[in-house]
Amino acid sequence: MSFLIRLLLFVLLALLPVCALEVWNQIDLRRERSEEIHDHARQLLSLLGGEQQRLVEGVRQMLELLSETTSAQTLDATGCQALLTRTAARIPEYLTVNLTGADGIILCSTNPGLRGRTIADRMHVRAALESGGFTVGEFIRQRHDGKPAMPFGLPIRRNNADGRTIGVVTALIDLGWLERYLSEHPLPDNAALMVADGNGVVLAHAPAMPGAVGMPLPPRFRPLLDADSVGTAQLMGIDGVERVFAYVPLSAGVRHIFVAIGIDHDAAMSGIDDALERSLVWIAATLLLGLLAAFLIARRHLYQPVAALIAATERWRAGDHSVRVGAVDGPEMSRLGLAFDALVADLDRQMQANDEASAAFRASEERTRALVENAPHMMWVNRPDGTLEYVNAAFRAYTGRMTTEANRMDDLHPEDVERIQAVRRSAIPSGLPHTYELRLRRADGAYRWHLSRTHPIHQGGRIIAWFGGAVDIHDIHRARDAAEEAGRSKSRFLAAASHDLRQPMQSILLFAEVLRPHLSEGPGLDALGRLQHGLEILKGLLDGLLDISRLDAGIVAPQLEEFHTSDLLRNLNDAYAPLAHEKGLGWRVMPCHTVIRSDRVLLGRMLRNLVENAIRYTDQGEVSVECRVEADHLVIGVHDTGCGIPTDQIDRVFEELYQVDNPERDRNQGLGLGLAIVRRLSDLLDHPVTVRSQPGEGSLFSIAVPLAEQGFAQASQAGETAPADMAPAAPEREEREERRLAVVVDDDPIVLAGMESLLRAWRFDVIAAESADLAIEELEGDGRRPDILVVDYRLRDKRIGTEAILRIRAMHGMEIPGLIVTGEIGTEPQNDALTHGFDLLHKPVTPRNLAAALSRHLAAADGDARFPAANAAL
Repeated sequence: MSFLIRLLLFVLLALLPVCALEVWNQIDLRRERSEEIHDHARQLLSLLGGEQQRLVEGVRQMLELLSETTSAQTLDATGCQALLTRTAARIPEYLTVNLTGADGIILCSTNPGLRGRTIADRMHVRAALESGGFTVGEFIRQRHDGKPAMPFGLPIRRNNADGRTIGVVTALIDLGWLERYLSEHPLPDNAALMVADGNGVVLAHAPAMPGAVGMPLPPRFRPLLDADSVGTAQLMGIDGVERVFAYVPLSAGVRHIFVAIGIDHDAAMSGIDDALERSLVWIAATLLLGLLAAFLIARRHLYQPVAALIAATERWRAGDHSVRVGAVDGPEMSRLGLAFDALVADLDRQMQANDEASAAFRASEERTRALVENAPHMMWVNRPDGTLEYVNAAFRAYTGRMTTEANRMDDLHPEDVERIQAVRRSAIPSGLPHTYELRLRRADGAYRWHLSRTHPIHQGGRIIAWFGGAVDIHDIHRARDAAEEAGRSKSRFLAAASHDLRQPMQSILLFAEVLRPHLSEGPGLDALGRLQHGLEILKGLLDGLLDISRLDAGIVAPQLEEFHTSDLLRNLNDAYAPLAHEKGLGWRVMPCHTVIRSDRVLLGRMLRNLVENAIRYTDQGEVSVECRVEADHLVIGVHDTGCGIPTDQIDRVFEELYQVDNPERDRNQGLGLGLAIVRRLSDLLDHPVTVRSQPGEGSLFSIAVPLAEQGFAQASQAGETAPADMAPAAPEREEREERRLAVVVDDDPIVLAGMESLLRAWRFDVIAAESADLAIEELEGDGRRPDILVVDYRLRDKRIGTEAILRIRAMHGMEIPGLIVTGEIGTEPQNDALTHGFDLLHKPVTPRNLAAALSRHLAAADGDARFPAANAAL
């Protein structure tokens, strides 16, 4: 839409409210004039209504005078006839006046020829007799001459006490006379008066209208006749003229007579309509003149100067930078033209500067492209949206073709495409540099590993390109894979060799203990003690190395479940209370009845490592295990009053073989693997470990474990108590009236012999067998019920120790304590032990640990509820 048309529309919108207001005023005046016409019609009706009432009242009085005469009271036909003959000359407007008896036979009349005739069938006669009062009848025609008339009737009543009706006096008014009477009363110009009876038949019309009298009113007048009150209405009269009628319905005024006076609506409104037409013409002329003036002014002072500006702009865009507008019509337009000229001058200077900068940029770009093109490494340039724009000669030489956006992904190994595209989809919209390793196909079809780096190039706060390069790392990648595979092979070897390494270690520990009763006090017993101490250090080193190798090899899978924290803490108390008391330390385990979700075996190993460290590095004071609930986690803390850890070494204590203040690697202070295992298990279980420590004041190691859904519920197991502060007793060594019977099943003869010798040294009767079948066969021959079952887990012929314990229990129909001692460190023996309530120890087991386990089981079998039936271990 052009500027000129918009300006004309603006002027039109400005004039329209004024024109609309004027039209509204004229319409309002016309409405007021219409209301005035209605009011005028009602005023005329009220004036003429009195005349109509007086006419009817005159007829009624004349009939009442006749009914009071002696002739009427006596029904004297002769006297009555004489009276009416004298009266007829003085009332020419009456067509006839009749006096009848109660039977309706005319006794006397102003027309003597009607005497003796009956008019009992006339409605006005019947109505007078029935109602007993003055009656106005409906339009009729006289029977003897057919003239139209308006009838009236009044009953004749005796003047005596009974007041009986004896006859009727009637009168017929000449409707022509009624019209003349109404015409004699002046009406306004273009007004019309109309009288009708109850049937809507016209009785009179003024001004006189041929054929109007006796004509029924059109149906449009029916609502007016039946109305409840006086009113006005605009409709077509019987003379075909639109009029505003004020009317008296049949139910108001004189009953059974309808009176209406109408005013010619068009004639009355002609003046105001003429004024409205003149006003509309004036408004239209004003609009046209206003638009014409606006058009001429806008064309002269706005459109032409703007057109000059547009023409100058188009010429400037076409290359004519010398064009100028100068001063144009009017001060405002002149300023606009001069401002345009100044802008053009500034643009010229800026374009010259841009041309110079563009030339310099192109020269720099050409130098950069030449450097990239001749670079020895593969390089490329991408557009701001990441699509490929250019690859250098080294890239083309490597792939043997010209790489484009359409085929760039064909250079990649198919397995790398989706990964690389995902990285690009994430990095390019965010404008971040991205690095990834990928395999590129060489011209000979071989794929080699490359390290790709792509960086954004910014200019003016926006990315104008992406620059990338790739470096061949295939040999490095292969060496790294080889190193990683070697590490995994080492871990797998250590994990697989665990059983074979543990078995001979176990037999050495057992036979070393068996030697003790055979040595007397002196150098031999001291040497045995040193041997056992070295074996325990070797066992700790072996356990730590194998545990770390299993974790590094990824063969430890968490078995998450929900269990009571008190079960875990009771096992800690049973295992470490004797060690703490032996060292003279205080020992305390806080009662905790929450339910947690974790792997009870792995979490138990974490806590045991922390407790062992705390006891090892605490010379006086106490070691305590505490619990507290924080949000949706249970924090289990191991607190000691030992030497503490310097702040700068807290992170290093979780490294393998690192120990605080032990540069000489004194094995009596441990091996430095316990906390390394804790850190690996923390990552595996997603149980964060935190440390707070002050040198000389002690340390607090805390593990955050998720609560189960019922984490705040109290333990519901019957007989559950807080961990005891006492250690389990060692197996009894003194003579008993009846020695205890132990059954040992192990498929390794050396371990079996060592276990049998140790148990016999502890004064057990022992049945030792290499399989469950042999053990059961010997039990059947012995006839006694075993007191304890010590079984290896993995037996020959793919049998397991769980089967041996369950079969022996089935023989005797009772829960005989079972202890699994195994060199296998997978999850299968752990799950079986938890399922059936067995104790589980991992080889190599020290005689002290074995003694503690046997004490717990024998005490439980004897009815001491302090000792649990199972122990979870890594």
